[in-house]
Amino acid sequence: MKPRIEIDDARRRVVLTSGCNVMARELNRALISLVLEKPERADHDFILDLRESYGDGSHDDVVRTAEMFRACGAGRRASHTCFISFDGGFVHWARTMDFCFTNRTHQLFSTPEEAHAFLDRRQDGGRAAEAA
Repeated sequence: MKPRIEIDDARRRVVLTSGCNVMARELNRALISLVLEKPERADHDFILDLRESYGDGSHDDVVRTAEMFRACGAGRRASHTCFISFDGGFVHWARTMDFCFTNRTHQLFSTPEEAHAFLDRRQDGGRAAEAA
């Protein structure tokens, strides 16, 4: 089964939602395909809803994804990956990813609404700083 994908290039935001029986590696392949299709997405913000995903991802998967993001020019702007998960321990995995990606932070949220609100605040703050 494939993840559901929502792309908003104008807001530089991509949402990938795992459905029942979507493996973490399938979600990762979808993310990589989206960035390879349009390399500027390497600097988009991502929301990855993992609540129904199976955790078959590995450190090697993260490293390969980070390398591909760098090859596509990631790091031109500060960006964020927001994970939606019920696993409270996932925050440690997310923090580790901060060291793998250039100019990207990784956050953990309980709901997609929390993640969107976080990204909205970051984007609104960035627009205010640009206008000043």
